[in-house]
Amino acid sequence: MNLDSLIDFADEATAEIAKFTVDVTLSPMKMKANAYAIPDLNWDSISYGAAEINQVPNDKRGVYAFAICQRSDVLPPHGYILYIGIAGRDSERPLRARYKDYLNEKKVIKRARIARMIGTWHEVLRFFFAPVDDGFSSNDLKNLESQLNTALLPPFSEGDLEAETKHKRRAFR
Repeated sequence: MNLDSLIDFADEATAEIAKFTVDVTLSPMKMKANAYAIPDLNWDSISYGAAEINQVPNDKRGVYAFAICQRSDVLPPHGYILYIGIAGRDSERPLRARYKDYLNEKKVIKRARIARMIGTWHEVLRFFFAPVDDGFSSNDLKNLESQLNTALLPPFSEGDLEAETKHKRRAFR
């Protein structure tokens, strides 16, 4: 048997499909458990890259998320949250400064999962951000990050989950 055509097919399938495959967990129970550290957030977003960076607050800490999201006149509204983090973990570091880390190749390449996320989906990646008031403590911010990660279980967020959920999730990694 000549395996060349099968090898070609496997290579093409890997390039077109497998490269973009991630496990997504969508737990209605976790999403509906809305006892969050803050009553509401005002989310905004920009396309990944430096072009719209001035829209990200340079004077506010907050929470952010990376999502695959391609706006279209044909596709229905959609988004796939890949990662959630915070700006201002034990500091006053603003959202824009934190976002710049994700535009810095040397910093990104050190985080293999984040490098894969950005390298794979940069063309359709959006940076969502929600500033918080100055009175919101670093502990509150870390708690909010943990709550959001627990609610959505983004595939590229590893550590910042509530302990019980983090332990259970490891059973599937």
